[in-house]
Amino acid sequence: MPGTPCAPCIHELTDPEDTPPDLLNVDECELLPLPTPTETYQLLEAAICQCNAATNASVANMVELERHWAKVIIECDTKNVRDNLCLDRDLLSLRANDLRNEAAAMALTAFYQLAGLEAQKHYLYAGIKESDKTLQRIDNLVAEGLELPAGIERSQIVTQISDLEEQALQLDFLRIQLNGQIQSLIGCPLSEYSFYWPQVDWLPDLSPVDIEGELLVGLANRIDLRGLSLVLCKLRKPLLPIARGVLKFSDSTVGSIEPREGWLHVARCFRCNEAELPIRCRQVALFYSHSEKGAIAEIKNAAYKIGLLQQQVVLAQESVQTLQDRLDEIEKTRDLTDVTIFEISNIRGQLYNVQSHLVEQVVALKIARVELREAQDMLAIECDICPKLCCEGYCDGDCCQCTASSCSQKESSTNNCQAASRCCE
Repeated sequence: MPGTPCAPCIHELTDPEDTPPDLLNVDECELLPLPTPTETYQLLEAAICQCNAATNASVANMVELERHWAKVIIECDTKNVRDNLCLDRDLLSLRANDLRNEAAAMALTAFYQLAGLEAQKHYLYAGIKESDKTLQRIDNLVAEGLELPAGIERSQIVTQISDLEEQALQLDFLRIQLNGQIQSLIGCPLSEYSFYWPQVDWLPDLSPVDIEGELLVGLANRIDLRGLSLVLCKLRKPLLPIARGVLKFSDSTVGSIEPREGWLHVARCFRCNEAELPIRCRQVALFYSHSEKGAIAEIKNAAYKIGLLQQQVVLAQESVQTLQDRLDEIEKTRDLTDVTIFEISNIRGQLYNVQSHLVEQVVALKIARVELREAQDMLAIECDICPKLCCEGYCDGDCCQCTASSCSQKESSTNNCQAASRCCE
């Protein structure tokens, strides 16, 4: 057996340095500029971004090929294998749709983030321009030997400009990242010199969310619930391997105990092996109930988040309107009051900040609506990409052989039928 590598912990002793490092004494160098857009961008619409990402999802397309391979085997193998693979194909189709839904959500999130970034840069550059004007006014007063107004410090304006320029650099870098992410998700060639211009309707949707209506839509389309319902409806003894695999998604220990293979084990454990099917039925039913509660919580959380952000958008709109009215009033009465140009410039800077914050809140609201549609598993369906199922719609499995009246006589079966009522009925 080879030995385990081990690096020794041997270090020299030293005294700490009392003087801080000199970070200003650096040699002259040519800085690498970040890629920036030319005068033209590539126009991108939200629907195209969403559906191209759903269609070109690489892992989903790999799952579809796996589904096709299952079809090839179905045509030439035994009935039990065919039954297993038919259910497998349906579960693979659901999984592929789930992956497409995730890809569409990621693409739309990046799309709206990029749109917000481009809009915020307008206000950021306006703020830099206003601060530059203020700095120039200060320098002119100093050059003429005049005293600066109270509260005006040149060093503060210089620091403010530096902070704004640093924010602009960070937005430039984030723009490159978001463009690359969108290019990758929608299946376009990667290029740091190719930039998208997201076409967005900036009018915020402030219509109230129908919580119960959104919940009904989500529960009817949730991929995880449809998959578990499918297994519960079709489960029979030959399909137990599929049930074990599905149950492992709840916890790695669930579904891990399997009967031993071989004639001796089959002969000795024939009677006890018959007990596995009702156990798996109960486990799948519990998993369904647990997943349904999680889905309800996720959908409601996404819906209420929209309501929260709608209120935040309204508050941001009020802040913008208040500052805009204040600025208009001061500019109209400037000749009659003692308001200095520095005070007006300061209010303009505040206005640019709250306008940028309003853009941020509107983007967050649009992303929240994407998150709701993702929680409902609706994004791929909106692109006419639906799971192709052959087993959904009817139940002939052993888990659903009971009726409500017969199940109510046994406490052990009641939960099973309640959780599976949608498919058993």
